[in-house]
Amino acid sequence: MANADSINQTVRPADVPAPIGVAVLVGNEVTRRGLESILTDLPGVAEVSYHLGVAEAQAALATGRVDVLLVTSSAGRAALSVAGGGARVLVLVDDGSGVQELFGVAARPPDGIVLLADLTPDGLAEALHRTATGQTHVPDRLARELMDQARVELSTPTHPARLTARESEAMGLMAEGMSNKQIAGRLGISSHGAKRLVASLMLKLGSPNRTAAVVNAIKSGLVR
Repeated sequence: MANADSINQTVRPADVPAPIGVAVLVGNEVTRRGLESILTDLPGVAEVSYHLGVAEAQAALATGRVDVLLVTSSAGRAALSVAGGGARVLVLVDDGSGVQELFGVAARPPDGIVLLADLTPDGLAEALHRTATGQTHVPDRLARELMDQARVELSTPTHPARLTARESEAMGLMAEGMSNKQIAGRLGISSHGAKRLVASLMLKLGSPNRTAAVVNAIKSGLVR
């Protein structure tokens, strides 16, 4: 029979996030070394593997031990086409110029975006944990750039999605990076109800995941 000490060692408190596994697919050596220096001692990261090619990264994903695949935008299109194993994809970008192309990859749009300028221990830790737990991670600066693009695009007649008042509330909370559970708590509804709202938003916005829904909502002027 297990004693109290062994139980305390194996039971993780509910408010402590589970360690995540990370696979890194970065061709640029300078960027890779920078990531290594940050990830080596990053709290909450259990295992990190580094890969030079898509085939290597795909093999790592097949093990089921990878929660987040971290890639640069240059490798993004190829990596997104083969990503699997339950891992989410976080893409490093220089700026917002290549984001539209990444979201055009029908097979697998990214689950989160982080700017290279935000490549600090705190910034990367937040991006990894948000992405690993299914939350939306779009940097504020990039969101503003997308909104600026939206203002130009909305100068021509378009037919944006029509959202109910409750869907608009949920969309705003999604844009803040909230999970379904957090949205449910804020709106005073069940987790199942929040899940239905998010699914409805993704359908109306023609988006395969939450991050794409937020980006499309910003472009359509649905998020202020």
